[in-house]
Order: sequence, then structure tokens, then C-alpha cells
Amino acid sequence: RVPYLFPEPGASEIGDTIRSRRGNGQLLELDGVVLNSEPLAKAWNEVGLALRDFNTIPADMREVLILRCAVLNNAAFEWIQHEPIARSLGLTTAQLLEIRLLPPLTSSSSSPSPSSLLPPALLAAIAFADYSTKEVKVPKAVFDALRGHLKGDREMVEAVATVAGYNMVGRVLVALDVGGMEGVDVPIPK
Repeated sequence: RVPYLFPEPGASEIGDTIRSRRGNGQLLELDGVVLNSEPLAKAWNEVGLALRDFNTIPADMREVLILRCAVLNNAAFEWIQHEPIARSLGLTTAQLLEIRLLPPLTSSSSSPSPSSLLPPALLAAIAFADYSTKEVKVPKAVFDALRGHLKGDREMVEAVATVAGYNMVGRVLVALDVGGMEGVDVPIPK
């Protein structure tokens, strides 16, 4: 819906900064979209670094929060980028299937099955992401359940910000049809 801007190396300071953060040195379609606004791209990169690389929440929980936001926003691009990271952190295909297929846990739904393959900390993360994404207001019991698996205020703020930040990412991805995936469902893990 907007052109991708992929500046040549050396032509854009923020383009080079983002490129250096990427494992393979290549810009993603998402980068090409946000580079339409260099001030936004700079802020986006800084927030992304804080959420992904400089937070203190457990890495598997961070990825579960991100993947759940992808599911709830039907942001296939986001899921595709983060599923391999989750796998590298030890999440299994069966656990990823549960994250992908579990109906939203909100006030109008039931809680997950006691036979869940996910540990209680990750189920608490899913419930938190679901309420924060779908209803915005998070019930005290859901908040407290997640907080019980974290080490203090910093981790709680980082978990909340991860959900908020990746909801923003998902909404940009879908609204701007990044990667031509606006109408593509989040993949089913195999």
C-alpha cells in the first residue's frame, strides 16, 4: 500500500543501523515500510531493540507474547518472523500449535485446558496478551498471575510493553499489507 524504501548501504544512517541489526544484513519489507518516515524508523528501531534485546523477561515468554499478538491480529508476517526464534528457544511444534490455535482467553471465554502442553508461566503470558489485546483492560487476577512468574516491576513493565509494542507492529503489518500478507492467515505450525 506504500512503497518499500530500501536505501543502498551508506545512503541512509537509519537504514544502515537497521541493516546492521538484522542477522543477515538485509532489510525486511517491514523495514522498507517504516523507512518511508526516517524519524519513525529511528524510534521504531530503538523501541524494537528495547523490547527484543534489552528486556529482562524470559526469552521464551517474550516470544510467546509476540506470537500471541500475531495470532490475535492475524499478522502472518509477524508470526513467520518469530516462530523460528521461538523454536530456537525450545518451544515445540505441539506448543506452537497450542499458542496458534487456542481461542482468545477473555471474559467471554473459558480458561485453557488443564492438559496444556505449556507451563503455567507461558499460559499466564497468553492470558495476559489476550486480555490486553482484545479487551485492553486486564483483570487483576490475570495481571497478578503473570506478575507471579516475573521478577519485579521491571519485568512486568517489559511484558506489558512487549504486548503493546507487538500489537502496534501487527497493526502496521496488516494495515499496510506488508509482504502482501494482509489476507493471509497465521500459519499452522508443522
